[in-house]
Parts: sequence; structure tokens; C-alpha cells
Amino acid sequence: MARWWMKFLGITLLLAACSPGEPSSRLTVAAFNVESGSADPQVIAEKHIAPHRNQVDIWGFSEVESNDWMEKFRQAMRSGWGSDYRWLLGRSGGKDRLGIVYNARRLTYLRHEELEQINPKGSLRSPLVAEFRFRLTGQRFLFVVNHFYRGDEKNAGRRHQQAQLFNEWAQSQNLPIIAVGDYNFDWDIGSQGQKRDLGFDLLTQNEVFRWVQPQQLVSTQCNPEFNSVLDFIFVGGEAKNWPAASDILQPEPEYCSPANRKTHSDHRPIRAVFELVVGQP
Repeated sequence: MARWWMKFLGITLLLAACSPGEPSSRLTVAAFNVESGSADPQVIAEKHIAPHRNQVDIWGFSEVESNDWMEKFRQAMRSGWGSDYRWLLGRSGGKDRLGIVYNARRLTYLRHEELEQINPKGSLRSPLVAEFRFRLTGQRFLFVVNHFYRGDEKNAGRRHQQAQLFNEWAQSQNLPIIAVGDYNFDWDIGSQGQKRDLGFDLLTQNEVFRWVQPQQLVSTQCNPEFNSVLDFIFVGGEAKNWPAASDILQPEPEYCSPANRKTHSDHRPIRAVFELVVGQP
């Protein structure tokens, strides 16, 4: 099984070798905390989104400042597969909102909602849920963007509450789930996750969610005081059985250089590829 997994990882992550318009049963998703208030959305769009315009079907963004930011991100993707990209933006979170950009040529949008019950006291960001149908296979699924509470150890209970509530919500769903975002679980790379926030265990308890873990791990944040993963792609329901592989984009140390701090996000984007079976929705 391990050899098959390694082979699949190597194949699916060589997406640049695919022709830009090539029909594929691979569903590719990405997530990115774009750091509202600090980063430049035009730089984010041009340097970190546009290079993947032929490779990503759905982006999940956190810390989106405005509609204008989302439109810049959509424009960055428009020269991809047929250029028909559209966006959704959550209402909660003030200038730290959640957003989705998706390829309408490969995905049929069915509905979306915000899970207000997972936004304690309405002061944070309600998870943004969108239901899509993958046109090539007919597979319906839920794509969720999360940004859980950060805070210090004293206030970690709010993050843990969000993780527990999201786990409970997922148990009541009938469709496959792909849940991306900045979860702030501080999964420590040096200890191989032996040190991590309790929220990780609350989210994955009873095997409700599984992390699509990258083979090569680097810190998904630029704070030099931490060497940990904050940004994750989880799968729930039938999606746990889909062949999948993931990687962390922009892994080079230069990404977090001081020269980039005024225009770039302090998080690295992450990506996952899923292989869906044609003819078996």
C-alpha cells in the first residue's frame, strides 16, 4: 500500500505536465490564508494564485478583506480552463472573511451556507460550505472553508469548541466533505505531531475526519518562533476513501523572507489532489 501511495503522490503532483485544457478526473483543491490588512491582494493574485490557474479547481481563502480581493483572485484564475471562474464570499468575520473561487466549467454550483452555530457569540468566522457537482463524474460533495480561533492558551477553548462542533456537524452529513483552511492546530513538525493543539484531536475524533497529510512538511506559517502546521485539508465521509495526495506550496525559505513581509501573506498555500472515478457518482 505504501508503494502505491508514493507512486500516486508523484504522479498527481506533477500537474504542470498536464495540458491546460485536458479533461481530467482529478479534482484539485487549494487553501490559502491571504492575511487581510497586511498582504497586497494584487501581489497574492499575481505571484501565488495565477501560477496555478491551470491546476486548481477550487480555492478556499481565509482572511479575505473585501469583494475586491475576491475579484482579483478570480481574475488571476480566469486564463485557466476556459476562464469561467466564479466566487463566493462569507458574510461573517468583518475584514477577515472566508471565500471560495471555483471553476464553473468543471464544477456545478448547487448551494452554499454559513454554519453560524460554529461561530461562538457571532464574533468569529462562520464556516463557509458550498455544495458542488463534479461535472465529469457527477460526484456531489461539500467543500468547506474554515478559519478557527487563534488566541493564546488561555483562550484555546473557543477553538476547541469550534473543532468539536464541526465534528458533530460532519457526522450529520450524507455527502463527501473536503474541509480546508487555517485551523490553528499547531501540529509540531519536529515532534511529528506529538505536540499539537487539542483541537486536532477533537476534529478528527471517531475518525470523522482524516488529514490529507503532505509527504514533505514545512511550517505553513512564517513566524520563526514556530515550526508547525496551521493550515490543513481534511476529508470526511466518502471522501476519506478517495485516492488523495497533498503538498505545501511555496516551501522555499525565501518565501518567508523579511523582504516579502509587506506584500505577501504570512501563511503558505496548500494543495490536495483527489482522483474521482468516472461513471460512479
